[in-house]
Amino acid sequence: MSIICINGYDQPDNCEHCGKRLIHGVRTNSHGVIGADCFVKLIKADKKRFSGNGKPSPSMVRDYAKMVERRSPQRLSEMGYSPRHFQFEVA
Repeated sequence: MSIICINGYDQPDNCEHCGKRLIHGVRTNSHGVIGADCFVKLIKADKKRFSGNGKPSPSMVRDYAKMVERRSPQRLSEMGYSPRHFQFEVA
């Protein structure tokens, strides 16, 4: 079981996964800076955490990345987010 974590938000030139030009990038622990669409493709579905197809939407992934980048761990905790909210299992 491999875990991928959202570590922040970046505005890179290209996705390190597919090479597509990016406006918003998600900084990860193991795949560098990738697009939210690629992030969603990489993770395993978890129907207990997310309804529908079991995965977060790309816009939700971008929001998570921005929250990690802009808020302190203490503030995230006050908002009800733990580090587990930003960890996903790779498919």
